[in-house]
Amino acid sequence: MRKIVPCDILQAEENTLKLKSIIIQNIPKIEKSLVGDLQWYAQNALLVPGSIKVISVEAQGQHQYKMLYQFDWNVFNACLDINQTESRQETIDFEVIAGALAFNVIDNTRPSTADEL
Repeated sequence: MRKIVPCDILQAEENTLKLKSIIIQNIPKIEKSLVGDLQWYAQNALLVPGSIKVISVEAQGQHQYKMLYQFDWNVFNACLDINQTESRQETIDFEVIAGALAFNVIDNTRPSTADEL
């Protein structure tokens, strides 16, 4: 699945620092796609707001890049006396296209019980 983020960029852009800056400005648009379904970790897991940090952007080929990022998620359950925050590092591939960045998002939605049967 691809997530297209429109931005002011030329397809020939190869400056990874500029790409990183553009991505940081557009984090709110892609936040949900970057984090995915946190229920894989815990049923009550929630993203810590503002915790997504772009660590690096590396060239992989012509107009192809890989981004390493980190985010924090929290699990709180008063009944079980759980209040824990964890950090997670992930990578995502993306492509620079004229006027946009196209992220290759992996759908990690947890299957329902019906899907498992």
